[in-house]
Amino acid sequence: MPANLVAISGNGGGAIISNVAFPGSDQVLEIAVSDGKIAEIREIDAAAEWVCLPPLVDKHVHANRAFTLAGGKPDSFEHAVALTLEMLGGFGRDQYRLHARKLFHRAFSHGTTGIRTHADLDSSTRLAAVQGTLDAAADMAAKMQIEVVAFATQRLDPATPTARSLIAAALAAGARLIGAAPALYAEPKRSIDALIELAIEQDAPLDLHQDEHLSPYQASVEYLADAVISNGLQGKVTLSHGCALAMLEPAARNKIIEKLLRAQIEVIALPLTNLYLQDRGAGTPRQRGLTCVHELLGAGIELRFASDNVRDAFYPYGDADLLDTLHAGMLGAQLDSISALVKSVCDGRSKPRAGEPANLVLVRGTDFNDILSRRPAERIIIQDGSPIIG
Repeated sequence: MPANLVAISGNGGGAIISNVAFPGSDQVLEIAVSDGKIAEIREIDAAAEWVCLPPLVDKHVHANRAFTLAGGKPDSFEHAVALTLEMLGGFGRDQYRLHARKLFHRAFSHGTTGIRTHADLDSSTRLAAVQGTLDAAADMAAKMQIEVVAFATQRLDPATPTARSLIAAALAAGARLIGAAPALYAEPKRSIDALIELAIEQDAPLDLHQDEHLSPYQASVEYLADAVISNGLQGKVTLSHGCALAMLEPAARNKIIEKLLRAQIEVIALPLTNLYLQDRGAGTPRQRGLTCVHELLGAGIELRFASDNVRDAFYPYGDADLLDTLHAGMLGAQLDSISALVKSVCDGRSKPRAGEPANLVLVRGTDFNDILSRRPAERIIIQDGSPIIG
């Protein structure tokens, strides 16, 4: 245990975590831990050596694809889709387990303890990617909380009987959510209807790759929000990407955002992949490709940043480090609010509080600007008051 994390004994045991700062605060603090909970937080006269964050949660990754990039890089979003579909049939359950486990290990090494991963499901992989991802999640169960999404690829339109059967089988195997990318199917609205029906039938939440393109005239996000409201699925649907939403005229955009708020749809922005692939062509891109982060936050929408792809056909770089993702989100969205930034990668929490479980992430640095600028490697995960070694 580092010298400035001082373990103390007493009735029931306990610890003092010293010389820490919370994001956006000038105070230097020590945290008293007892019985696995934060007993007290008090100011001390010392220099900050660590920035203390709530648990880091990466709510959108593709673990079974991670570290699979072979050969050239994609020249467009469509090319990335084609490369991925070509790749999927080349691996089995055990290999997908290795890909996913490597991603989980890398994420954990950077302080992440919660992950939602989309596992590919189609005519080529069948259940192999889902099963391999579930195996890897079981391997990491003592350290991480991992949710698996049964993600229907472009080859598995949820409106077909084959898709319904495979999705049901994936949920029975242990996947917790249903995912898909409606824009990739022949009739996106028909596929959305089918996904809504599946969510009700299977009593499973949805996490959809929604409008991952820059064509406002092809956006189906309003149709999704209306369907969620009319079917009583408020709070049970997540919208990932939402790139086209940023391309709408303000009046149309604001109307849809109001519906998203009524539908209690959480939005996940994926800055690394979207900045890399959207508006990609022969020259310099003119459009950022991110969803309208400021407007969503201003309306009260729950918004998160997540890693998405790691060294695969959609994003050939990265290491599942949420601080890298956060830096990209800050830069791409021009978002400077420390509270909004921290909440985006800590599942809505901005700082630890007394009485909560002592689940924390310590990052070596003096303040939030310091750790976001340097993204230092020295990090400590604390679970129930005890440091966890990767």
